[in-house]
Parts: sequence; C-alpha cells; structure tokens
Amino acid sequence: MKLFKNFFAFAAALLIIACAASCNSKKTDNTAEAENLCPSLSVDSLLADADDLLGDTVIVVGDCSHLCKHGGKKAFLVGADSLAMLRCEATAAMGGAFSPDCVGKTLSVKGVVCENRIGEAEVKEMEAQHAKTEGAADHNCSTEAKANGQDSICEFDARMADFRARISDRLAKEGKDYLSFYYLEAVSYDINQ
Repeated sequence: MKLFKNFFAFAAALLIIACAASCNSKKTDNTAEAENLCPSLSVDSLLADADDLLGDTVIVVGDCSHLCKHGGKKAFLVGADSLAMLRCEATAAMGGAFSPDCVGKTLSVKGVVCENRIGEAEVKEMEAQHAKTEGAADHNCSTEAKANGQDSICEFDARMADFRARISDRLAKEGKDYLSFYYLEAVSYDINQ
C-alpha cells in the first residue's frame, strides 16, 4: 500500500512538472507568442492607461493616418474618433522606417510605451532653438501638432504659450509641472488585412 501511495505521489509530481513546462514553453508561431506576452490595445485604451504602461511592451492596433515625411520614421495611429493620436517611432530593430503602404491601413504595432515630458526647461530649449533659426520656416509637422493637442495653433509663440498654460493648469490640478506625451518605440508592425 505504501508503494502505491509513493507511486501515486511521484506520478502527480511528474504531471505537475509536465504541465508547468508546457505552459512556460515558447510557441513557434510569432503571432501566438506576441498575443500571449503582450497585451493588444486600442489607441484610446493605451492613451487612457499610458502612465501605468510606461516601459511595458504592448501591441497597439489603430488606423495609420500619416507617416513622417522624413523617411517614414514616425507613423501616427488614430483612435476611435480620430481625436486621440499615438506617435509610433521606428527603431533599427524593425528596419528603421514604416512602409509607405501603411497610410490609410490598420496597423498592429508592437513596441515599448515611452513618455516625452515637456516642462518649462523644454519650452525654453525650444525657444532658444527657434531663436537660432530666426527667419527660417517653422517646420512643425501638423500631425505632430495634432498629437500634442495643438492642431489649431499655427504660430510658434502661441504654441509655447499654450504649453505654458497647460503646464500651469496641470501643476494646479495634479501637482506635476510638465506635460506628458506618450508614444511607442516600435520594434515590429503588421499591416492588417
């Protein structure tokens, strides 16, 4: 009887080990692996929870409204109502650029959630850069301005004043003396069919 109990305990232990190994083994299908390891989010849900997702690798699904004119290094994904916009920056890991075929298509972009902070020091730095290039055309991308919530502001000085007003408002409401602009450092992407 004791031998039977020992055998039963040994068999149960082997079953537990085998189950744990199969749960932790990597799948050969990259799509299945990505779905298991990275949450898939909409643009709206990512932006709503971006602060909690900083540094996490996620997959974001959204419609590509625009590619940066400078070699496709930035793709902009829009949310459900196209007011929410997420910048996805191409990395060397994905070939350094998005394909021109992306515009107007739904993309699944895998990447790391990052934050760009703009406080008073960054505003002053932008003003100093602008002063150095006085007389040169302002090369602010209208899509990037839209992603920053400044799509209706054309003049440089007005954009800087807007940043300062929004920083002041956030400081009063949240105790943070900077604005947070979230983006994705893309490591791969797929054009959805």
